[in-house]
Formats: sequence, structure tokens, C-alpha cells
Amino acid sequence: MDSLLRFTAVLNQADRLRKTLLAWYDESGRDLPWRQTQDPYAIWVSEIMLQQTQVRTVLPYYRRWLAALPTIQALAGAASETVLKLWEGLGYYTRARNLHRAAQKIVEAHSGIFPKTFDSAIALPGIGRSTAGAILSSAYGQPHAILDTNVRRVLSRVIALETTGNAAEKHLWEVSEALLDRESPFAFNQALMDLGATVCLPRNPQCLLCPWQPFCLGQQQPDRFPVRPPKRKRPQKQAVGFFVQSENGFLLVKRPEKGLLGGLWEFPTIEGAEDWRIVFGSDPICVGTVEHAYTHFEIAVAIYWVKIDGKVEPQKLLDLWADQKIVWEPTENWSNYALTGVAHKMWRKFKNFRP
Repeated sequence: MDSLLRFTAVLNQADRLRKTLLAWYDESGRDLPWRQTQDPYAIWVSEIMLQQTQVRTVLPYYRRWLAALPTIQALAGAASETVLKLWEGLGYYTRARNLHRAAQKIVEAHSGIFPKTFDSAIALPGIGRSTAGAILSSAYGQPHAILDTNVRRVLSRVIALETTGNAAEKHLWEVSEALLDRESPFAFNQALMDLGATVCLPRNPQCLLCPWQPFCLGQQQPDRFPVRPPKRKRPQKQAVGFFVQSENGFLLVKRPEKGLLGGLWEFPTIEGAEDWRIVFGSDPICVGTVEHAYTHFEIAVAIYWVKIDGKVEPQKLLDLWADQKIVWEPTENWSNYALTGVAHKMWRKFKNFRP
């Protein structure tokens, strides 16, 4: 059965699919804090946090964020350090920076009120088609479809979609739009997300518990869908990181505002094969190695400890970060800084180090 026939088969069952899904959601839907409000700001924050992050991880961050920054105006006026610190540990920090920028744009262009039109919402930094649909359907009851990771998996299995890439995305949006319950868009979209998060799992899907099992064309081989292109091996990078310690504390370096992990703090780190020993008068002490995976590459960081007597700073070392902000801070003050994931791993390694 080709994709057009599968799509037609789903459309022919659209009413039954909607009814069975909403009945299942009424019984089995998750009780989540962002479903108990129609505040578009609170819903927007939850949607951004939930991108590529599981609910159980998001919950404490969500509550802490809203306690510290309860309104769009509060977020717009917050310092970038505050925003990044509240986000620390959630990863994909571009999401936090985009939230901050979008809040400032909403205050400037929309009187501090999250926009009610799709075109205005999607024009905000960090908000794509699916996120806009989720916010507008939840906060304003507007009939917009969604297509996040969970929904993509559910719909791919329902129609047993064999294609990948842009063609698959086009088909899935068509299915999501066609199935949307326009009288109950909020409940339908939330139900679809819950179905993917709790039943139609990436591994070991609970097909016998699925309200859509009678209609699902992919139920015999659910692990086949969604079809994925061959996985590319991520490049491997090497770096050297330093714990530079003086009587004033340890050296922290702020990453450039633009680019990977922009605005976060880390311990001095040098990538590549540069002869880094020239920056020291004597060889530092080897602490060990940590590894970290990013979306597009993996990195192994060899860690060294340099202890400086007195207040003399190693100028050659500092010259490497002449264009970046640096501070010397004792460990008890680090809670004031949003540190990278690699920095946290390095510190855990160093705490257990015995020279």
C-alpha cells in the first residue's frame, strides 16, 4: 500500500480515531501543571523546555523558572546570567536564549502579551510550526495541528510511512492537520503527545494498550517506524581543560555570547593539538579525562591541575582568553555561575582526585 492509499485509509477513519483518542485521554491523560492553566507564557515555557527533554526532567525546572520569572515582563527584564542559571542542566541552551529574546520582542511589539495569530507566534525566536500550534491550541483554543517527536512517531506508525526526510515531513503534517479535532484542539493535541510519550514508545511500544491499535497499519512491525536515514558517526574532538588554582580561587572563563553554549562559564579549555604546555612554567598535574556528547560531535577533555602560589597570574594562559571575561572564584561562589555540562563533569572528576 503506497503512502497515498495509507493516507486515504486514515482519513476514512478520522472520526473514529478522534473519538477513541479523546476517550482514552479522558481516562489516561497525564496531570501536568501546564495543562492546568491557560496562561500562554506558562504554556510557552513548558513547550520550549519539553523540546528534546522528558517531562520528569522538565518538571522541577519549570516550577523553579516560573517562581523566579512569573511573567513575560519578568523574563524580558532579567539578566542573561539569571536566565542561563535557571536553565543550567537542561541542555540545548539556545532554547533559553531564544526564550529571553522572544520575551523582549513580545514586550516591545505586542505589549507584553503572547500573540494570538499564528504568523506572529512563529515569527518569534525559537518558535516553529509545531510549537506555535501547541501554544495557540492550549492557550487560546485555536485549531492548529502539531508535529513534535512523539507525534511524528505515532503518525508514522499509524500509516506505516516508508519515506524519510522532507517527503515524510510533508505527509505527516498532512495527516496531523487532517486528524485534528477542531472542536477540541487542546485536548486532541495533548492526547496525541501523551499517546507517544506513554504508549507508542520508541522501544517496546505498548500496542495492546493503544486506542488506535485497530487502525494502525504499522502495528506488526512498530520498531520499523519512523524510518530513519543511516546514522552518521559523530566527529571526535580532543581538548585539554585546566583547573587553575590560586589563593583567590579557581579560574572561570565565560564563553562568547554567540555560538555553542554561548554565555555559559567553563574552566579554561583548549581544543586541538596546540602545544599548550608553553603556557606553564612547569608541567601541570594530570587529573584524568572526561567525555561529553553534543548533537553534532563528541569530545574528550584531558584535565590538568595547576596550582599558583601567591597572586601571580599565568599571563600566557590568560592571553589565550584575552577577548573573554574571566573571574577567580572559590568553589562556594560557583553557584552564581551557569556552568557547562563539561565543566560539571570536570569538577566531579577533580573532587575525587587524589594527587
